[in-house]
Amino acid sequence: MMDRGVAGMHDPVCRFTHGITLLLGVALLSACASLGTYPERPRVSLVSIQPKEMALLEQRYGLQIRILNPNDAAIPVAGMSYSLELNGREFAYGVSRQAVSIPAFGEALLDVDVVSNLLNVMQQLQEMSATQQESLQYRLSGNINLSNGLTRLPFDYQGELTYLPAPPEAP
Repeated sequence: MMDRGVAGMHDPVCRFTHGITLLLGVALLSACASLGTYPERPRVSLVSIQPKEMALLEQRYGLQIRILNPNDAAIPVAGMSYSLELNGREFAYGVSRQAVSIPAFGEALLDVDVVSNLLNVMQQLQEMSATQQESLQYRLSGNINLSNGLTRLPFDYQGELTYLPAPPEAP
């Protein structure tokens, strides 16, 4: 009578399963090791927003964002995904394949695009005119994908734009 545990190791299916398990273990360990390189999340902030293309159903805006690296290792950015909320509602979203290396304790300015749809813009305009707000709350959030393909660094930045009402017209 054969010991099934030893015979099972020679079975091709069993070897394949063990190989997959080993590969997954190595991938998880390397992902955990790379996360340890960046103990602090990068800080991503909105520098400017400019209209680029205005079509009936879709609008495209150019964003300039600043990424600060508070870590002692460079961040090799392969791409990003992000969304922009205004007053608690999604306004626009986008992705970028722009590769850049952000030096340790350094920063980079990136020009990226976002897309919005007519419904989002109309809802924002209605809300702003109904409440007569003098400021605009915004939130920029997303993920930075690193060039190793295994790690994503999340970011979430909130801010406020205050605008002054137009001065009264002279009589």
